[in-house]
Parts: sequence; C-alpha cells; structure tokens
Amino acid sequence: MTGASSEILMFQVGARVFASVVHDAVRIGAVREVPPAELVMDSALGPPFGRDRGIVVAADEGNEWTLVIDQVIGVRSIPEEDVHPLPAFAAACLASGAVTGFVMVDEAPMLLVDLPTLVRERSGAAAAS
Repeated sequence: MTGASSEILMFQVGARVFASVVHDAVRIGAVREVPPAELVMDSALGPPFGRDRGIVVAADEGNEWTLVIDQVIGVRSIPEEDVHPLPAFAAACLASGAVTGFVMVDEAPMLLVDLPTLVRERSGAAAAS
C-alpha cells in the first residue's frame, strides 16, 4: 500500500532552490513579453540573477503576476510525510507569510512557498509605494 503524495515544483531564485505546490503555478514561461507592472522581480525569496524565466501565478480578482526566477528545476512527487509545516518560532521570525513550511527532498530540507501569497505581498507593497 502506498501513501499519499504531493506534487511540488522546484525552482531557483538567486542561489537558493525553493518548492511550491504545483497547482499554484498557472504556467512557466519567458518574461520578455510580460508588462513590467506584472513582474515580481524582488520578493521575499530574494532577487533573481537573471530576468528570463517566470512562474505565472493567479492572484486576486483574476489578475496574474509573473514571479521572475532563474530556472525551473523540475516537478517531484513527495510523500505526504516529507511535507512539514513551518515551526511557529520560524514563522514568527520571517517577514513573509509566503513561506509555509518545508519539504524533504533527497534528505535535505527545502522551503515550501505559497506562490499566491508571495505575489500578493509583493504586488501589495508595489501598489503602496
């Protein structure tokens, strides 16, 4: 009998690799044709090295934002027991509510990011300035 699993999308921003739930991403693509106002260049994950790839994320009211990333690493199926919530102390120390937990991938922890929350935080900050 096999246990439940989650599909995660692994991607790189700067020197770090992150994970998100696959269904948070609408699509992956080039950012060349995306209007600058719809790009999330610098988020709580840090700035990307380049400006070529993006993860399109659905936000409030049907809007889409493109999180600029360096590369997509791939999609993995992770057993549910390898998905962990963020400890309360760690959550209290982070400025972003987008980091929701971590997943164990090849025996190494990888931060789990809620992409809609991440782009809402960044787009809200951009609108306020």
